[in-house]
Amino acid sequence: MTTVFQFAAHKIAAAPESEAAMAAHCLTPGCGWTLAPSTDFGAAGDAIMTHTGLNATHTTFAREWTDVAVVRRLDT
Repeated sequence: MTTVFQFAAHKIAAAPESEAAMAAHCLTPGCGWTLAPSTDFGAAGDAIMTHTGLNATHTTFAREWTDVAVVRRLDT
């Protein structure tokens, strides 16, 4: 039995019709503050800083970035 493998180059990029989004949550123990995914990064950053402004010891956050990717084969 013979097996033949064919390899092809591919490229990955953000889908042109999609927008990246950011979500966040506060890492202070016992705090349940979360930020729903938003495509407005300025407003998202403001919301995170406002949370710290109201809770001076809440200074560390996990941010999660998502987007839609498209993979296309590069013809040789």
